[in-house]
Amino acid sequence: MFRHMMSLLLVLVVALAALAGCGGSTPALEITLQAPGNGDTVTSLTPILSWTSTVSDASYRVQVATDTSFQSLVMDEANLASPSYTVPSGKMADDSSYYWRVNASRDNETSDWASYWTFQTPGSAATTGTIVVNATLDGASWSGDVSYTITGPKSDTGSTVSHSFGDLPAGAYTLGYSSGGPSGATLAGIEPSSTLTLSSGGTVTFTLNFNTQPADAIVVGATLDGSPWSGEVTYTLHGTQDYTGTSVSQTFSNLSDGTYTLSYKAGGPSGATLSSITPKPTKTLSSGGTATFTLNFHSEATGAIVVYATLDGISWSGAVSYSIHGPTLYSGAAVSQNFSGLPAGSYTVTYKYGGPTGATLSSITPQPTQTLSAGGTIEFNLNFHSQTTGTINVGATLNGPSWSGDISYTLHGPYTDYHSSVPHAFGSLPAGTYTLVYSSGGPPGSLLSGISPSATQTLSVGGTLTFTLSFYTPPPPPAVGTIQVNATLDGVSWQTAVGSQPISYTIHGQKSDSGTEVPATFSGFPGGAYTLSYTSGGPAGAVLSSITPAPSQFLSTGHTIVFTMNFHSQAAGTVMVNATLDGEEWEGDVEYYVHGPYMDTSASVPDSFSGCPAGTYTVTYKSGGPPQSVLDSISPSPTQELASGDTITFTLNFIFAGGVLPPSPSST
Repeated sequence: MFRHMMSLLLVLVVALAALAGCGGSTPALEITLQAPGNGDTVTSLTPILSWTSTVSDASYRVQVATDTSFQSLVMDEANLASPSYTVPSGKMADDSSYYWRVNASRDNETSDWASYWTFQTPGSAATTGTIVVNATLDGASWSGDVSYTITGPKSDTGSTVSHSFGDLPAGAYTLGYSSGGPSGATLAGIEPSSTLTLSSGGTVTFTLNFNTQPADAIVVGATLDGSPWSGEVTYTLHGTQDYTGTSVSQTFSNLSDGTYTLSYKAGGPSGATLSSITPKPTKTLSSGGTATFTLNFHSEATGAIVVYATLDGISWSGAVSYSIHGPTLYSGAAVSQNFSGLPAGSYTVTYKYGGPTGATLSSITPQPTQTLSAGGTIEFNLNFHSQTTGTINVGATLNGPSWSGDISYTLHGPYTDYHSSVPHAFGSLPAGTYTLVYSSGGPPGSLLSGISPSATQTLSVGGTLTFTLSFYTPPPPPAVGTIQVNATLDGVSWQTAVGSQPISYTIHGQKSDSGTEVPATFSGFPGGAYTLSYTSGGPAGAVLSSITPAPSQFLSTGHTIVFTMNFHSQAAGTVMVNATLDGEEWEGDVEYYVHGPYMDTSASVPDSFSGCPAGTYTVTYKSGGPPQSVLDSISPSPTQELASGDTITFTLNFIFAGGVLPPSPSST
């Protein structure tokens, strides 16, 4: 019987969960980094970090570090109100690589960190360092022929290990394995990481770790224009066993003997197409042997994009940030700049910031979007024009009067800057629309009420405008206390749980509230007299006997009062279910439900359900019963009232519907 009850409760819980999932949902918190672009070189040591969010009412946390694990933090700023942040001066050094990431919070939800991006600070040529490449075979040192590449501020290739590369500028370097290594072995990994940061005058070491290749294996490799290539590519192996690969080179070990076919799906070198699979797409793997497939790619005809700039119609060169979107994505930090080896397709140039001081972008010619043909070249011109400058003043007030001191804020517009005190004047600014964004600080213990006359204003040519940050001192918080609500059943603690009876109660006093669970804690209640009123629910088959220590109590400031609802069990009763066929008692298979304070299901009659609490019960017929019969009625009624300690009986009355009347189970 208990098993029947728990099965029904589980069905109800799953149904309620499904119904709950049918409501609307709010957008998930997600962050997309925007600027500076990944790998960009910024133009100052106080760059502006910007990002976008899927919601508009979030706060943000930004971290900048000198390592990819963010253990060596340069800064960690939280509770930012706008999706941008200007790095304060004194935080960064020249000629250095930094990593940054952002997450968002709203209410009690915090998003995952956005995948970090990196940028390089400007400065004089970096002091060089050394990169060493070693190898191991099954954990032991190994030397010999192996092909690999090193990419970073300066790129190079190697054909043997051990090998040292000297006079390399500081920065992040990535080691890419191409081919070769110990005979009969495959690359297991690169330690300590495939990407390391070389400091000025320092040395970093990459170790290629090879493992002996097991027998009964298939190796999938690739070439680009006849040279070994490694990277992301999707393919499938069909045969005695089926596998899916996502990169090359890759080894599939411990395979069953038989015939295997390699099928290319997607990926491979950028701007290249698959020309063949050698020695052939289908090979036979013999016992103890190794089969090798090679995906051969060749480069497609590529073109070039050149980005120029003009100032008042005259050629101009210098720092400006922009992005190129198309079949591939690029970021630019200066003009003039040439991007070569690009696949054919449609490309769009998007201006981000920078350019001639005191000038604004007027157009991109011949147009922001153009089509690059195979082997061709297209040009984009960023056209700037000069402006007469103006002045922006930033001040603050506290409860009306002027206030001066430390406060962090950012000015966004045709010119963007960050400052950490008021009052302050920004001079020689180009005309245009500016927005002041408050970050932190201000009078101790105060709150920002607004920015007047507006957080966004337009600076006219040669004009002056003023932003005023208005702070106020909030009143002290009211003195409050805490109310706890508990329950007992026959002197033992009782609490709501999945599948338990619900409970409803209210708290009345200086502040009112209600609850549907116990135990429960209500915080932030001002001092005064409070009364707990029981509404309904509680332990099944029980009644409320008292509320202790009293239904009404006085809550003192900073203290806690406890209300305990004490229930006692009622005498249980019994529900019986019988059946008749044309007025004669009948027993056998029939499915029905019992609904009430106690719920259960059964598949036969007669049956009885004991330990039922008092209340209203209904029997619902589902299926089954005597062959060739139909249910005529449930007597004395499908719904009956069970008194405490009593017994009620439901009788399922069937009538014969036709055919030969079967013998009753008792006659056989």
